[in-house]
This record gives sequence, C-alpha cells and structure tokens, in this order.
Amino acid sequence: MAATTSLTDAQPAVAPQRYRLLIVDDDLAVRMVSRLALSKAGFGVTEASDGYTALSWLASHKFDAILLDARMPGMDGFETCRKMREQLNGAAVPIIMATGQDDDDSIDAAFESGATDFVVKPLNWRIISQRLSSLISASAVKKHLENRSHQISSMLKTSSEIMLLLDSDGIIQGTHQIERLPAELRAQLLVRRDFFQSLGETFSDSVMVAWAAAKSTQACERFVIEYFADGNRESLQGRFVPGAEGEWLCLLQGQSAALDCEPLAYKDSVTGTANERRLLEELRARLREDRETNTQTAVLRFSASDLRKFEPTIGRDGAAKVAQVIVERLELGLDSFLSTLPVETKRPEYLIARLSESDYVIVLSALYDSEFIDNLATLLLRRVSTSIEISNYLLGIDWVVGVADTSEASPTTDGLLTATAYAIQSDFQSSNGLRVHRYNAALKARISLDVEIERLLRRDIADGVLEMYYQPKYDLSDRSLIGMEALIRWHNAEMGFVSPAQFIPIAEKSGLIISLSHLVVERVFDQIVAWREEGFEVVPVSINISGIHLNTRTIVEEFRAGLQHHRIQPQLVELEVTESIMVDGMSKAFKNLTDLRDMGIRVAIDDFGTGYSSLSYLKNLPADCLKIDRSFVQSITSDPTAEAIARAIITVGHDVNLHVIAEGAETAEQLEKLTELGCDSVQGYFTGKPVPSSQFRMFFAGSLLAS
Repeated sequence: MAATTSLTDAQPAVAPQRYRLLIVDDDLAVRMVSRLALSKAGFGVTEASDGYTALSWLASHKFDAILLDARMPGMDGFETCRKMREQLNGAAVPIIMATGQDDDDSIDAAFESGATDFVVKPLNWRIISQRLSSLISASAVKKHLENRSHQISSMLKTSSEIMLLLDSDGIIQGTHQIERLPAELRAQLLVRRDFFQSLGETFSDSVMVAWAAAKSTQACERFVIEYFADGNRESLQGRFVPGAEGEWLCLLQGQSAALDCEPLAYKDSVTGTANERRLLEELRARLREDRETNTQTAVLRFSASDLRKFEPTIGRDGAAKVAQVIVERLELGLDSFLSTLPVETKRPEYLIARLSESDYVIVLSALYDSEFIDNLATLLLRRVSTSIEISNYLLGIDWVVGVADTSEASPTTDGLLTATAYAIQSDFQSSNGLRVHRYNAALKARISLDVEIERLLRRDIADGVLEMYYQPKYDLSDRSLIGMEALIRWHNAEMGFVSPAQFIPIAEKSGLIISLSHLVVERVFDQIVAWREEGFEVVPVSINISGIHLNTRTIVEEFRAGLQHHRIQPQLVELEVTESIMVDGMSKAFKNLTDLRDMGIRVAIDDFGTGYSSLSYLKNLPADCLKIDRSFVQSITSDPTAEAIARAIITVGHDVNLHVIAEGAETAEQLEKLTELGCDSVQGYFTGKPVPSSQFRMFFAGSLLAS
C-alpha cells in the first residue's frame, strides 16, 4: 500500500467516515488521488495495488463497496471481480469497475464478471462519490429485506403452533402447520387472501376488535374463533403478535392448549434440555435467590470448535445425535460428581442448557463454596472430549471451558455469561493439558486490552496508519552498507506507541497478520522504487514474513506480480523466517518458500540458535543467510558459552555456503569479537538504529558508529 499519510494530513477538512471503501488499482498516483478525493467525501479508504492483495483484504475486512480497475498486470480486474464475488458468497457488496475503454466488449465483460456498475476513466470524483453512496444505500436496503425474510422464515419453521403471517392490512403472506386446521377452515385461509374476510361475517367481529387493539397498542391481543366441524361447535384460541416492518403473526391453538404471548418453547428441540430462553430466565431467578440467601451461583460454559464441520460427513441426523450424546455425558458426569460430595455439603441445584450449536452451559446455584467447580469442570471436560462414534465415523471434538461465579463476575445474567466468554478467549492452559479457564478481574483486563488492540489495529491497518522503519546492515570487513531490515512500527492515536511484541501476536491470533504482511510488502516495494528513482544504489531489504502468510495459496503469485509491477529484481528482497518453518519440510509454507527462493528472492533464518538449533539440517534448507540471535551477541564478550555458540554457527554456516549476520550488536567490543570470529556482517544499535525511511538516506554513505 502506498504511503500517503502526509498528503492526507495536508487536507484541511475530512468528512466523518460513513462507509468503508476498497480501491484496487496498480497505479500509485490513481490510488493517492482516490484516497484524497473519497476521504474528503466521507469514505474510509483502503488501497490495494493488485488483485491478490485485494482478495486478501476482502478475506479479513468488511467493505461497503469496491472500486476496481479493469486493467492490471497479473490478475486483471475482471478475474479479480469474479473471485471477489465467489469470496463474498452472495453478499450484495457493490463493485464498480473502472477502465479507460467504454466499448461494448469491456462493458459486457465487466457485468459478466459480477460488477455492479461501470465507469470510464478519467474518473469524475463527485459523480463517483454520489454513485457509491447510492449503490451502498440500495445494498443496505436489500440486505435488510433479505435478513427480515430469513427471520420470518426461521420462525415459521421452528414454531409448534399454527401460524399465519399477515401484512398490515391483514392479507395472509405465509402459513405454518395450517394442515392441522379442519379442512373447511383451512380451505379459506389461503396466501394472498384477506384473513378477516376468510373467517366470514358470523365470527369475525371479535377478531376485528382484537386486531384493532393490537395495532393500536402494538401489543399481543388474544381472541377466540368459533366454528362448526362435523356438526360440532369447536373453538380456536388465537393471538396477534406484532412483528416488524408492519407485519403481524397470527398464532392459533386448540382451546385446551395454554396460551402465552411470549415466544414458544423452553426446550431445545434437538436435545430436550433447556434452551437459551429457559437458561436466561432460570439464571435470573437463581441470582435473585442468591441475594436473599447469601449464596453463590457458578456457570460452566463448554465451547466446542465448530460442530457444523461434521455435518457434511454425518448429516443433520448425525449432528443431532452428537448434540444428544454431549448432553447425556454432561448429565451423567454431573450426577456422578455431585454424588461424591461430602454428606454435610449441600447438593447444589443445577441446570443444563444448550446455548448454541457449539456452546453448552451448566448453572450451579445455592452454593456456599465453589472451590470444587474447577475439579468438576475438568472431569466433565474429560467426558465430553472422548471421541464420539456416529455412523461408523469417530469424531474428535476440541473443547474449551469458561468458568465464572458471582464471587468474581457481575451477579447478572449478562455479567456471568460474558465472564465465561472472557474466560474462553483466554489462551491460558492448565498444567494437565485440559483447557479450563476461570474468569477473574486480571483476565478481563488482559482480554479487554487485547480486544481493544485488535479493534484499533484492524482500523489502522485499513487506514494505512502503520509506518515502516529501516535498520542498516553492514559488512564487517569494510563497514559498507549491504542491506537493511524493514520493521513495522505502530503509533496509535489513542494508545500511543504499541510494541510489535504486543500487537504482532494479536495480529496472528486474529487473522490480521496477512493484511499486515500485505501492507509491509507493498510499502517496502514502493520504498525500493522511491530510493531507486532518487539515485541511490538500492541494497537488499529484509522483510519478516509470518508462517501464516507463507501458508497461503497465493503468496508466490503475489510476490511475482508485485516484483513485476514495480520492476524490482528479486535479489533485492530477502524474507526472514523462523527456524520452525524451515524445519517442517512437508508444510505448504516450506514449499512456498522454496518456490520464492527459486524465483530469486533471498531467504534468511531469523533468531538462529533459539529454536531447534540443529546445525546438521542447514545443508538441506532453502536458505541464503543465518542471523545469530541477539541473546548470544549481547553476551559474546562476557560469556564463553555464548561465544562458543556464535563461533559454531559462523563455522557451520560458512561450511554450507551461508552468509552469517549477527543482530543486536551494541558495543565496539562486540563488533571486534564478531570480526575476530569471522562473522560476515552486523546489524544493531551500534551501527544504526531503526529509522523512518526519510532518515535512512544518511546510511547509504556507510557506517555511522554510535558514540
């Protein structure tokens, strides 16, 4: 992504961001002008210079619209648009295709690839802004209607009552279980007919009174329908329940059935245990009792990796059986554990509920002591973690348990359930290898900070706020500049400077690392071009690359397209990777790394000596350089062991024709010792601290030793 911070900052006024826009264009100047024009119009702009980068942005961020150049090197705009539509999976995100041609073939190709609209360059930004806003608004309306339709459809499918969906005029829009009505009445209640006229004059008056009252108060109103069937007088209880968008539900039951204006069942339809509604009401009641009896309530939340992944293998019936087995194991385990409690310990009241397809909750109340809860959670975790055999398939489910009680968490339904969610997010693992996480204030503070960092990082990556710093590398023999390492730095407007050691792990955990990696690569490529155009003799630039990014399917093509577009020789780019990636020779990352090196890109093994540290495997690795970890360099003049390790790395590295560089050099003595040991080059604060690109020019002249 092009560095446009200074240009953007120069604008006197920028409208508040209403929509998030992705601009895809290989022309840096077009992207810069686009950002300036559309940011001023209130759009939050994210840039991509090629189709591969755009698809990666789309995988990790939500956009309200996309402005896409048709003619790009590598994967053109038409192919990018087709892949975007596949990735969006039906989501109605407007895509405007921009091209320098307005011939019929180009227009047809744009719409056939899935574009929403088509514009011709040069772009009129006022018109583009208005068109984008119009398309985004239309998309939002369509999405709302689709969601509403799905909501009504789901309600009709899951209700056990006879149900009619009425519009605001009483016209029947849909029916559910109407076959349970007598044939004479059923024949009258047809879709698109007036409900009240269908009832006939003899018994429609009372229904009309309830209808008028319901519409007036927007509340549930009951009524009774009387009719004759087989010569007998029968009756139906009914109620009008307000929906949304002017729609109404007319719910009907036999007179003997109890009616309630609240939603339908308290039981989960698959397992027969309590559902979410029952859980919330029961938990609320038990918390009231806690206040009266001075007791505690604990909640254990068992969360599985997505159980839906098994459905293609075992079918919906099989998935239902899995849920039933899980509940059965929880019930048996709970009863078994509670029976072992000392006689003098009051047996707690419990409730098991199915909160979702992947989450099951146990509530234990009337507790005077909750010390046994962790042991109970561990026992139940062992039970549910045992493989389940369904239809000759053995299913292994990955579980994590979040535990919270009213001694630590807020004594409310939302407070307890939210606390279990905090606990589940924790990456803490118990010493026995089973994942039971207990909520406390310190955990909440840490998770809250991580969540806030992720939120701000997601925003700042998309807005291009993060900066690149560069640290020089020097040849130890003549102190000439032989390369530099690109380092990402984040100065957030709200949090100030955030260390890479803090935000990089969060980026990897949240999936933002690929977007961050794209940002780094694009900034580095743009910087190499800028220095080349200024007349500097450009040296190789090292980029730290995540194993997650190296495992992606498109990384090789991304680098190939980026190098070709910027006309950069592959030898000017070096990827720094960890030992773990290099050792796993069967991984996708290892294969991609081999392909990138075959392309001409250099590969360095970072922090060597801290991981596997096996010198014997070096001859088989696709690597050009070893970096001696700073922990050895910083004690190389005082610790004979550190010196011996550094000597061994340098010797073996040279034996297999690898360049060896030491990082973290901070003193003249360390520099002298590394030279004595035969190290090839050095990187550290003594020879040059990381600086922004604007300050790096001074290093092209040679080494500037620290005073």
